[in-house]
Amino acid sequence: MISNNAIDLRVRELQGARFKEYEQELLRRKAQTESGLKVQKVREKRRRDFMAAMLGKDPKEVEAEIEKEKQAQEDELKTFLADFRHKSAGRPVLSAADAKEAAIRAELLAGAGHLVLPVFASTIFASDKTQFTGIAGLDWSNGAIDSGWVFPDDPSKIRIKDTRHYPNALCWDNRPDSPPEFAVNFGFIPAETATYDMTAVIAFHGFYALNCDDSWWNCREASVKLTVQMNVHQYVDMGWKDFPALIDKAESNTNEVDNYDKTNFFDSTLGLRAGDPVVVTVKGVVEASAHGGGAYAELNFADGTANYIEPLFLSVHQV
Repeated sequence: MISNNAIDLRVRELQGARFKEYEQELLRRKAQTESGLKVQKVREKRRRDFMAAMLGKDPKEVEAEIEKEKQAQEDELKTFLADFRHKSAGRPVLSAADAKEAAIRAELLAGAGHLVLPVFASTIFASDKTQFTGIAGLDWSNGAIDSGWVFPDDPSKIRIKDTRHYPNALCWDNRPDSPPEFAVNFGFIPAETATYDMTAVIAFHGFYALNCDDSWWNCREASVKLTVQMNVHQYVDMGWKDFPALIDKAESNTNEVDNYDKTNFFDSTLGLRAGDPVVVTVKGVVEASAHGGGAYAELNFADGTANYIEPLFLSVHQV
C-alpha cells in the first residue's frame, strides 16, 4: 500500500495546486465582468434612448415593450424546458453496456500485456459550491468568493453540468465566473525506466440544449463546449496535451437539443523512470454560454440517473 499512499499524496498536492490556478482565473473573470458591466449599463441606456427618439415614443413606452418581450421569451423558455428536460434527464441508463464494453476491452488489453488500471480519484472544481449539491464527497477547499473543489466518494461516476440564461445581457461576454471542471486521476509506479503508452478510456453520457429567440433590440447567442486535456506527472508536470473539442456548438437562433453518448480515448506517450509514482490526469471543462434576447444554454452530465461521466480505465503499455 506504500505505492497507493504515495500516489494519493501526489494527487492531493496536484489538485490543490491546480485549484489555485482555477481560482486565479475565476478572480480575473469576475474583475473583468465588473469592469465591463459599468460600460454596458451606459450602452444599454443609450440604446433605449435612441430607440425611443427614433420611434417618437416616450422612453417609458419603449421600456414597457422591452419588458413585455422579455416576459414572453421567459414563458416560451419555460415551455421549452418542460418539454425536453424530462426526456433527456429520464432516458435509459447505459451503465450496463459501458461495463460490458469496458470488460471486453480490458481483457483484450491485459492479454496483450497492457497494465489496466481503474480510476484512482476524481475531482470537481466549481466557482459556486451549490453545484456540489447531491455529490457525495468531502469538500477539500473553500476558494475565492464561493468556489471550491471536491473529491467525489465514487470516482467512477462524475456528475457535472453548466447552465446559462442571461436574457437581459447585450452583445458582450458577460460570464463573471469560471465554468466547472472535472479531473480524472490514474496512478501507477513504473517497473522499468522506459517509454510508455498511456490511454485513458472515458464514457460520456449527457445532453445539451441551445435555445435562442429573435429580438428586435439586441443580439442573441447560446453555446456549449466540452474540452479535454491530458497531463502526466512524475516529479513535474509533463505538460497539458490538447484534444479536439468533444462538443462545440454555437447558435444564434435555434431550439436544438441533443444527447451525447460516446466513449472517448485520450493518449500520451512519454519516457518514465522506474520506482517513482506517476499520476495521469484527464481534465475536462464543461461550459455553457449565452447572451441576448431569450438566450439559454445547458450542458448536462448530472441530472437523472442516465447522465454522468464514467472513467473506465487507463491502459499502460511499455513501448
